[in-house]
Amino acid sequence: MKRNQRYETRLEKRKQNRFLNIAIGLVFLLIVVVAFNLFSGDDENETASTTETEQTAEKNESNDNRSIEMETDDSNSSSEQKNEDSANKEDTEKEAEQEEETESEEPEVGGPEGPWEPIGTSQTEPHQKSYDDQSQDWQEMIQALSYATNIPQDQMTIFWLGNGGGPDLSKGTVQSKVDGAKYDVVLQWIPEKGWQPTSVTPVQ
Repeated sequence: MKRNQRYETRLEKRKQNRFLNIAIGLVFLLIVVVAFNLFSGDDENETASTTETEQTAEKNESNDNRSIEMETDDSNSSSEQKNEDSANKEDTEKEAEQEEETESEEPEVGGPEGPWEPIGTSQTEPHQKSYDDQSQDWQEMIQALSYATNIPQDQMTIFWLGNGGGPDLSKGTVQSKVDGAKYDVVLQWIPEKGWQPTSVTPVQ
C-alpha cells in the first residue's frame, strides 16, 4: 500500500515538473518573440529615421544647389546688365564727344530761315562796336552775316554794314555772287557769346 502511494506521488511530481518545464519553455519562447519584435521594430524605426534623414539632407542639398544656381544666374544677369549699361554709357559719351567735336570743327549751318545762335567771340567785355574793316569786331560781324544767310564769305558781296539802331545792334545788306540772292540782316551783340542774327529779310 505504501509502495503504491510513493509511486503515485512520484508520478504526480513528474507531471508537475513536466508542466512547469513546458510553462517555462513557453514563457521563454514568448520572451524571445517579444524581444525580437522590439528589436525588429527599433531597426525598422531606425531605418525609417535614417531614410527620412537622408531624404531631408538630399532635399536641403538640392535646395542649396538651386539657391546657388539662382544666385549665380542673378550675379551673371547683374554683371551682364552692368556691362551693358557701361557700354551704353560709353557709347553715349563718345557720341556726345563726337557731336562736340563736330560742332567745334564745323560751325552750325544757318540760313535765312533761322533760328540762329550767337557765333562766339574772342573779344572781351565790355564790348565796343567797330566798323573798321580791319577790326576783330568787323570780322565777326561778317562771319555772322555769312552764317545767317548761308552765303560763304568769299562768295558774298557786302553792300552796307553799320549801326542797327541801338548800342548792341548792327545791320548789314549782303548779296550772293552765285545766285544773286540779297538780304538785309540784323545782328545783336550777346555778351561773351558774340554776334547773333535776329532777322534775315530777302531784298527784291
